[in-house]
Amino acid sequence: MAEPTGVLTTEELLLRVSEKMDMSSYDANGLEYVTTSQPNLNMFLRIINNGIKMFMHATPQPSGKWNWMKRDHTVLFVPAGDGVTNIDSDAARYLLPAEFNGQIAGDIKYKAETGHSTRIEWCHPDDIAEYRRTTISTGYPTRAALKRYSPAGPGLGTARQWEIIFDPQPSAANTVVFPYIVYFNALQAVSGSASAADDTTLTATGLSARYPDDYFNDWIIKITSGTGEGSYASVTDFAQSTGIFTVADWLDISGAAGGTDPSASSTFLLLPQYSQHPAGHGFDDAVLSACLARAEMEDQDELQDNHWTQDYMSRALPAAWKHDLLSAPRQLGNILDKRPHRRIRGVITYDTL
Repeated sequence: MAEPTGVLTTEELLLRVSEKMDMSSYDANGLEYVTTSQPNLNMFLRIINNGIKMFMHATPQPSGKWNWMKRDHTVLFVPAGDGVTNIDSDAARYLLPAEFNGQIAGDIKYKAETGHSTRIEWCHPDDIAEYRRTTISTGYPTRAALKRYSPAGPGLGTARQWEIIFDPQPSAANTVVFPYIVYFNALQAVSGSASAADDTTLTATGLSARYPDDYFNDWIIKITSGTGEGSYASVTDFAQSTGIFTVADWLDISGAAGGTDPSASSTFLLLPQYSQHPAGHGFDDAVLSACLARAEMEDQDELQDNHWTQDYMSRALPAAWKHDLLSAPRQLGNILDKRPHRRIRGVITYDTL
């Protein structure tokens, strides 16, 4: 199910921060668009990402944890070792997503529908290495360990990711699941002006030497001003040597085929396919307030104007704590207690019926 259309997007955050910094860009019709100055864009992104980090670190008390940061990750065993996340064709090793930062939040278990209940214990990776040193046994894993992934060769794209390793090596295509604490992947964006464009390509010569081949594949390119304003497309290919983006077709603002093709001098914004803050739309107000407060802090504007800093601390953040509290799992109380009640994070509230 898609998220609501009113969710806070990276583009909206960029526009709001540029307004706060009094550095907005407008087209000939007076409509605001994201700046094509990459240095300014990088500054806005730094402020936004720092604002999101500030919000994430302001955890509810006394628990000291956000409920929204707790996620479940599933691992599908591929006994042949040729799965998408298998490492070095090893059926026991799986690469974990970039948002995983090494913090687990509970036990690892077989999914219910697997019909398998072998207990899996977390252990130190050295223990599994010792078990596998002389012989690699196969069967239903009973041990699992996390360790930093060390990619072979010079590539650094996954150098900060984690892997999970199992013992015995899985012999069946079962699925296991474990809870973890999500990590924040910084929001990204690139903007510029087209030097040429047509129905399936857009050329940005200024980007040709800065990004490798295919870097922007699957990103969304949106025309922000000029001919084709509002049209967008998914990038199918990016050529470093020429700065040419290839798309299948330009879509109109409603997502229908046949959007207006851009031309030379049209401005564009590039965003990853998923480009929202990590907390979810229920926390949009707090995240926006945090980013605008951060703009005040980094612009050294707090002495003259601290409206958003005060709004964040006194209204938006406490409201986010309350929203997060209400999202905690509810548990039934003692069955011998005749008064209907519910338990939320250890706080008992009695309902009147």
